[in-house]
Amino acid sequence: YITQNEVDAFWCFCGFMELVHHNFEESQESMKRQLSQLTLLLRVLDPPLCDFLDSKESGSLCFCFRWILIWFKREFPFSEILQLWEVLWTELPCPNFHLLVACGILDAERQALMNSGFGFNEILKHINELTMKMSVEDILCRAEAIYRQLVSTPDLPRNVQELLGLSESKSPTSSTDTASSPQPLSPSQVQEMDLTDSVSPSQPDSSIEILPAEDASTSQSLSP
Repeated sequence: YITQNEVDAFWCFCGFMELVHHNFEESQESMKRQLSQLTLLLRVLDPPLCDFLDSKESGSLCFCFRWILIWFKREFPFSEILQLWEVLWTELPCPNFHLLVACGILDAERQALMNSGFGFNEILKHINELTMKMSVEDILCRAEAIYRQLVSTPDLPRNVQELLGLSESKSPTSSTDTASSPQPLSPSQVQEMDLTDSVSPSQPDSSIEILPAEDASTSQSLSP
């Protein structure tokens, strides 16, 4: 898992910092933006949980700051972090998948938070005590199931589509619309359009707590 070559280690570090350097800006603008995006996702996925956190003065999700800052490095054992980071580096199934991982953790702890009567301090303490007590496989399953649920949600807000890179993927033929003159479609293009048009959403509900259990098996595609 660990290279003994200092040159390789240096360039691996440089590559990683290219991805996360904005998290360490003095202004913290990037961290504020990502926490705002996480709040947006959670509001779409689970409004009751958001309302509960708001009532406990935790609606800013500041207790998730460490998760995003260092990509969950302190939350899982080293061997599981290697797996999680490799998934995040692929940017599959979507950009900003780390935010869905955070949603997956909140989904796993939803009942513990809402049924306990925790206040602000207790919520922060509970989240911090999750360190090394979670399964990365379970969290990745939840995160991918959440992604699939969002994809199949009708009338998903535009800003959520952009956050997950869905707005571009839903218009694959847009680049041909600006051609200087219309061109006939090839048979393969016709077949591709037919397949695309045949896909229809199958999970309109956007609440985290009713994620389809069968989607959990799809985490195999995310694991290295």
